[in-house]
Amino acid sequence: MGTALRGFWRSLNETARLAVGVPDYGTYLRHHAAQHPDTPPLSYEAFFADRLEARYGRGRSRCC
Repeated sequence: MGTALRGFWRSLNETARLAVGVPDYGTYLRHHAAQHPDTPPLSYEAFFADRLEARYGRGRSRCC
């Protein structure tokens, strides 16, 4: 039961972070290791800057 609860909590936490736009560096690292093992991952700072640029760097948001 403890493992299932931890998995549920992790999913809930990740969903909440995505809903408010907080990028998840751990998920990025897992994806990068699995899909791009031949290239080094971005540092946390570079990853966060890249996500901010992707979200806000195009001028006005598409929302309004």
